[in-house]
Amino acid sequence: MVEEVVDDERRPARGKSARNPVPLTQVSTEPIARQSTGIDEVDRVLGGGIVPGAFVLLGGDPGIGKSTLLLQIAAHVSQEGPVLYVTAEESEVQTRIRAERLGVKSENLFLLAEGDIRTIIQAIESRSWLMAVVDSLQTTFNPELESAPGSVAQVRDVAAQVMRVAKQGCPVFLVGHVNKEGSERPAA
Repeated sequence: MVEEVVDDERRPARGKSARNPVPLTQVSTEPIARQSTGIDEVDRVLGGGIVPGAFVLLGGDPGIGKSTLLLQIAAHVSQEGPVLYVTAEESEVQTRIRAERLGVKSENLFLLAEGDIRTIIQAIESRSWLMAVVDSLQTTFNPELESAPGSVAQVRDVAAQVMRVAKQGCPVFLVGHVNKEGSERPAA
């Protein structure tokens, strides 16, 4: 069992909705402009590229290249405008070294070495990014929760906050490590 403390102030009020549901037939079918990742196969998996407001969880075993792939995608997208790459696992210097190894040089690629989800959300909301990367789900944390980074409560909270900010329009890629049991979250 894992204890998860829920603050009543953060819980949405029942019966109150900020938006009214709309019939499916009234939802716009206008084509959505997609941003290419620069990698055809990734674009194919994303249905033709990155959609505004997308929330993408990139999961896999530690060390298989998730961060490297996302740094390459971020570099490509930054050719069109500003991109935020948040690293909670590495320092800015470590990320810069990887970027140099990959030949990545972009004035529009911004780094933030931070694990506190409040600071990360604030940075994402601070300007109009074409894309943001949060690396990783297991090392990002909400200090308002008493559990450790990577715990079930932290993973749920961080993922929910990142998804919420993505739905405001900035596509966000979230890195998740698969554990020994083969799941995205830690064992309970």
